[in-house]
Formats: sequence, structure tokens, C-alpha cells
Amino acid sequence: FDCVVLHIFIIFSCNQYYAGRMPTKRVMLKQVWVSMKALPLFTLLPAVAEYVIEKGCTKTFVRVEEVGWPMHILYTTLYLFIAEFGLYWTHRLMHDVRPLYKCFHATHHEFNKEDTISPFA
Repeated sequence: FDCVVLHIFIIFSCNQYYAGRMPTKRVMLKQVWVSMKALPLFTLLPAVAEYVIEKGCTKTFVRVEEVGWPMHILYTTLYLFIAEFGLYWTHRLMHDVRPLYKCFHATHHEFNKEDTISPFA
């Protein structure tokens, strides 16, 4: 929530993107609705990861010293690679699978115009 407020403040106070234009209340509410529809998907990975950790199916490290810097860098790099790979293919599926596109992704494309308050569109 704080990030949204900060983002709106920066954009409107600096007139960085809008040059005085304000999106309508309907547009802003629709963007909030799109974000709310995406929340279950975005919370799924952390929830599954926490479940796997709690069940003892994976080892976690609290301090870098427990695993060492070289392995820490390797694990972080692998994680980022896998996460980006997953995000890319999820985005591709949203375009290629018609029901996913219609229910979720088409609305996203309404907001990647220059008069939007959505920083992630």
C-alpha cells in the first residue's frame, strides 16, 4: 500500500507521466480490480515455498556463513534465473491461452498506455 501511495505521489507531484491529466475514477478502480485478481497467483509461490520449508522438504540458510559466499551467489543466481524463466513463460501463456488472456491479461493491456497509474502494466 505504501508503495502505491508513494508511486501516485511521485507521478502526480512531478507531473512525470501525466502532464496534468488525471485518470478517471472508473479507470483507477478497474486497475485496482485487476491487481486484486492477480494477488492469489502472486501469493501462491511464497505460500508453496513456506509449506515446503515447514515440511522439511528443503534446507534453508539463515546466514550466508552457513553455506559460504560462492554457494550463496550460485543459489541466488539460480533462483533469479528460474524466477525470470517462470515469469516469462507465464506471460507467454497469458497471451497464448485464450481463456487466460480474456480473464486476466486483456485488462492488463488496457493499462499499459501512457495515461495509467499502474507501474506494472
